[in-house]
Amino acid sequence: MDKDKQHNKGEVIQLLLETEGRIMLCLDATYSGVEVPSRFKNDTNLMLILNSKMPHPIHIGKDSVQSELRFGGIPHYCLIPYDAIWSAFNPDTNHGMMWQESMPDDVLKQHGISPLNELVLPPAPPKKKKPAKKAKKVSPFQVIEGGDSKKKPSKKGTKKPKLTLVD
Repeated sequence: MDKDKQHNKGEVIQLLLETEGRIMLCLDATYSGVEVPSRFKNDTNLMLILNSKMPHPIHIGKDSVQSELRFGGIPHYCLIPYDAIWSAFNPDTNHGMMWQESMPDDVLKQHGISPLNELVLPPAPPKKKKPAKKAKKVSPFQVIEGGDSKKKPSKKGTKKPKLTLVD
């Protein structure tokens, strides 16, 4: 990952902490350089909460986030390189950002997302067939030749048609 994208992650985390107060970092703890308690070292979907009101400062550095976090009430110094972080958001408002290019493959698959390097475009839709001829609408009315016998025939010598509703 280039330094600009790393810097952007730091800016996003800083902005979220300032505006939201509390954020969740989603990271790949298997990534080289991540320092978390050993029981989480194999977790590619580790989620850590950072709060701007934590008793220990959160250092948002050039390449990583560092702070003392608590796990089951036990403090542990944590170092999280930006390359390991794949999402940062407020879990209450869902404001934040996701970096798909940093997501481990198993996390992508877990969420039903194709890795960017395996992205396959869907097949082209089949060509549309010509629409079938529409059936003629059948009117509920029927013309009955002859009509009313009391009326005079028309000048052409035919009687006027009469409409009748057919069920």
